[in-house]
Amino acid sequence: MLTSQQQHQETLDKLNTVATQSQQQRQSLTDAFTQHDASLTQLTDKVTALESQLTIIQRTQAKMYANFANPKPEVKIQEKVVRVPVNNDKVVLGGREWVWFDEVKSTFQSRVDTGAATSSLNAVDIQEFERDGDTWVKFNVNHSENNDQSVFMEMPVKRWVLIRQSSTDKTDRRPMVEAWIRVGNIHEKTEFTLADRTNMEYPVLLGRSFFKDLAVVDVSQVHIHPQYQPDTPPEPSDDDRQPPSASKESALQE
Repeated sequence: MLTSQQQHQETLDKLNTVATQSQQQRQSLTDAFTQHDASLTQLTDKVTALESQLTIIQRTQAKMYANFANPKPEVKIQEKVVRVPVNNDKVVLGGREWVWFDEVKSTFQSRVDTGAATSSLNAVDIQEFERDGDTWVKFNVNHSENNDQSVFMEMPVKRWVLIRQSSTDKTDRRPMVEAWIRVGNIHEKTEFTLADRTNMEYPVLLGRSFFKDLAVVDVSQVHIHPQYQPDTPPEPSDDDRQPPSASKESALQE
């Protein structure tokens, strides 16, 4: 027979066992709820990401449908052609010509532009300095046609000019220099405005200030004159082209 104290102790042991089991079950349920919340959070993040991707796809499809419904018109750029009457007393230049620069003894391609008043020369990394009290500039005529090989020039600044950009109201202060150049049998000193033309097709633009009173332009032709070679004698002018009979008569008269 169990005494009352033993019965009481047995009851307490059973209650402790039940309490321990309840605590373990509660902890198991808490862990299960925690895992459930984590899984639910991951699912929520995945749903949010899928919704974002779906929104992007819908916008892309809407743009594609809009482009198909309203195709953009094809833009054709046509260069303005200015016809210049041919004058037999002047040299004929094509719309594109080779230009020899005495300063660097190099040849560059140029665009002959009858619509431009002045000539322009590609110049990057312009450095201004003083020499003998005058302002000089050193610049790189580097252009894509030269495979990015640096070609430097040093020239005195004749004057500064203000150029207004067509896209903005701002003006750029650019140096203007003079350089001796050759195109065919034309050997003249002409003015150039220095500008960054690396985004242009040609590093040199020849304006009317160069060929005025010297040449006319036939834009239907290109490279009428070959590249100048220093060891090649210049082409004879019209005054040098005398018939043999005239030369003999002049010799006899002398």
